Amino acid sequence: MLASYRNGIALTALCALLSACGGGTSTGITTELTPAPVVVPLTPACPAPSTTLRDITAVQGSGALSPLVGQTVTVRGVVTGNFQAANKLNGFFMQQAEADADPLTSEGIFVYAPAHPTQVSVGQYVQVSGKVEEFKSGTTDPDRATQIGTVTGIAVCGAGPAIIPRSIFLPYTSTAQFEAVEGMLVEMTQNLMVADTLNLGRFGELSLVTGGRMFTPYSHPTISDPAVVVDLNRRSQILLDDGSSASNPVPTPYLSAAGSDGTRRTGDIAGNVRGILMWAFDAWRIQPTAAVSFVSANPRPAAPSAVGGTLRAGGMNVLNYFTTLGSRGANTSVELVRQRDKIVSAIAGLNADVLGLMEIQNDPNLTIGSLVAAVNAQVGAGTYAYIVASPGTDEIKQAVIYKPARVTPIGNARIPTDPDFTADGGFRPPVAQRFAAKDNNGSFWFVVNHLKSKGGCPSGTTNVDRELGQGCWNVTRVRQANALTRWVAQLVAASGEHDVLMVGDYNAYLREDPIVAIEAAGFEDLLKRLPAAERYSYVFDGQSGALDHAIVSNAFSGQVKGFSEWHVNADEPAVFDYNTEFKLDDRYAATPFRSSDHDPMVVGLTLNPDPVYYEAILNATMPKSAQTVTAAVISDIQAIPAQNAASSSLTVDWGDGTGVQVLAMNATGASHDYAAAGTYAVQLTLTDSTPKTLVLNSSVLVTPPPPPPSGNDLFFSEYLEGSSNNKALEIYNASPGVVDLTGYSVKLYANGAVIPTNTQVLTGLLQPGATLTLYNSAFAPALLASITGTKMVSSTTNFNGDDAVTLEKGGNVIDAIGQVGYDPGAEWINNGVTTLNKTIRRKAGITGGSLTPARPADWDVSVQWEAFPIDTVNGLGTR
Repeated sequence: MLASYRNGIALTALCALLSACGGGTSTGITTELTPAPVVVPLTPACPAPSTTLRDITAVQGSGALSPLVGQTVTVRGVVTGNFQAANKLNGFFMQQAEADADPLTSEGIFVYAPAHPTQVSVGQYVQVSGKVEEFKSGTTDPDRATQIGTVTGIAVCGAGPAIIPRSIFLPYTSTAQFEAVEGMLVEMTQNLMVADTLNLGRFGELSLVTGGRMFTPYSHPTISDPAVVVDLNRRSQILLDDGSSASNPVPTPYLSAAGSDGTRRTGDIAGNVRGILMWAFDAWRIQPTAAVSFVSANPRPAAPSAVGGTLRAGGMNVLNYFTTLGSRGANTSVELVRQRDKIVSAIAGLNADVLGLMEIQNDPNLTIGSLVAAVNAQVGAGTYAYIVASPGTDEIKQAVIYKPARVTPIGNARIPTDPDFTADGGFRPPVAQRFAAKDNNGSFWFVVNHLKSKGGCPSGTTNVDRELGQGCWNVTRVRQANALTRWVAQLVAASGEHDVLMVGDYNAYLREDPIVAIEAAGFEDLLKRLPAAERYSYVFDGQSGALDHAIVSNAFSGQVKGFSEWHVNADEPAVFDYNTEFKLDDRYAATPFRSSDHDPMVVGLTLNPDPVYYEAILNATMPKSAQTVTAAVISDIQAIPAQNAASSSLTVDWGDGTGVQVLAMNATGASHDYAAAGTYAVQLTLTDSTPKTLVLNSSVLVTPPPPPPSGNDLFFSEYLEGSSNNKALEIYNASPGVVDLTGYSVKLYANGAVIPTNTQVLTGLLQPGATLTLYNSAFAPALLASITGTKMVSSTTNFNGDDAVTLEKGGNVIDAIGQVGYDPGAEWINNGVTTLNKTIRRKAGITGGSLTPARPADWDVSVQWEAFPIDTVNGLGTR
């Protein structure tokens, strides 16, 4: 059916794991056994059929499939829904005027007639000849949609009798009930709730349900048996489609208003649902023939609900916030800015004094550092700081940010080594930090968690690891939950601090096994303090539930004054997120709404006062590798002696016999040049007079410098750091032969980073004397059009004037602009030649790349480069 429908893209099946808050007393459809008396008007005369004339009911038959499949027939009926346009459904629905006495046969059918010259109108009586077909558009269900295709003739016979819509109701008792009215004009007089908006922007669809918000089998407020909930959910929903086969419809249908303020949230109410009932893409859906009325029953919350207390703590899943583009999260610099600005807006709105973040890039604190800088740029310099920690080996990690004016960290962050925290993809342990309130020194442990997700069952897995409704990896999550409570018990025993708040994305719903295991260990899930209708933070395939929990030790329970899930994400259409793909109708705004797919949460606390507790802090990102031409760098140093210490010192021993280097107590970094290759033990030490000694150790592998560039290879020939996103790098082939770019890459090192912020792998061939221009995805189109030669969009062209870029061949640096591991401030500048807001061009006579010096600030841009005004592009594409 509808061969062009959804452009052949199969939708996700209606999940059998959706749940409903009860249901109405009426079910199914009005039957044909006791039809109301009607006077059937005479139908207009039609031409003599060229094929066998059949009733539509005979074509439909009483089962799921037509008994006449493959036969060419002629049918007559009234047009009930016209969707002939190519961007609609390429056809129309018709319904026979006279109902038969069989309640199992439908009187309606779809006519698939793409580009047929005969146009019809609703209300006309028509005769259609064509082949009976069963179109399978879905993937998981044996049901098909009966249609007339391969149309050989359409005749408009005149005005037909009025077709009265058949009333249907949710929940239905079986699919067979809806099969009996497939293709017919129907109406739903119930008030239906919007349950899912995921595909609204992509395919113009909304999931509608009866009985209120649908909860997952382990979140349902009144039904404890998951199997009962699964069955009820399956029967309690229907899709409202938009009568179109177009992807990314413009405008997005069913929104409450134009612009970024318009939305359609889960929880809104739909009325006057009238249209054609059809089966497509594994779901019953209605193609509307009249305007649907909506009530915005779940308006956007401008701020979290009041939680009371004198201190606020919270948690937020930031949905793969990566500053390395194209790995996870943002694919372009434009998307990264959009994502960052939404997250910043949400963090500002939460206004938490301590906040745990999940799904942030696990790098040496570059990503969390840049995010905190962006937050502070909006809410005020120095408002937030972050805890230095890079836990585990997974691509994503948990992070902690806090307001230094409101709380003081006590000691270093704690990270467990228990292998039970290992999940598919890497070791992803929790992060714990003890804090004391500035006002009364009340202290508590703050623990941020992210248990294994429900997706991607391991190969060969049986139901042992995916209990009913609990998704994949349930056994893994239970193991992680038990490891969490064991570890927290160790923290409590070692510190004597019994007040514990654990926030995070547990990937488990309210009554699922991991949460039950944590509660059994002496903890309270604050979610249960909310009204039942508010116990959700995530919507998946129409089912609502909370994956995000704030859990407190029993000792801490009385100090909790309130808890709220801030519903800015789960209820919002995905089309409002930061992504730019599939956004022909882009409603983006830098607001908290759809800043993630999980709702953030906030806890109100009034802490009991505690005695002052003094403990020193030493954190840093320690080096792992260096070259004899590239300094080893310690970054993110955070050295804080105990508050009652009279004196303190901070030193580093680089392990090569050069002696101990004394650092200033406020030092944030240190670097060292190694004279010879080898493996060295680096030791950073904080000592204070309490007495207290903290030590961070690292093993550094120092390798010889790469062979110098030959001068007959590729090198950077031009660099443009222009206005807005007008940023580009030109690479020139100075050799006499064609260069295969396999094995070449360009790397960006932002803000003095020692590991690449972004990497661009090069591909293809570059002819002798030719150039390759890498450019930012948001480069001004008019300027971009004037650049000649080969061009490639690249995430490495997201630099500022103080960043460094390298050109590598086989992993060896063959050319560089700027100096890796050193931040010059705002720009590289010497003798009036600068990288800030300029185009710089390699001087004539330069025939190869050059390595920058090892020592900080020794790179002189004026030696090989000359500067031109901002946005000068006339040289790009030629050397």
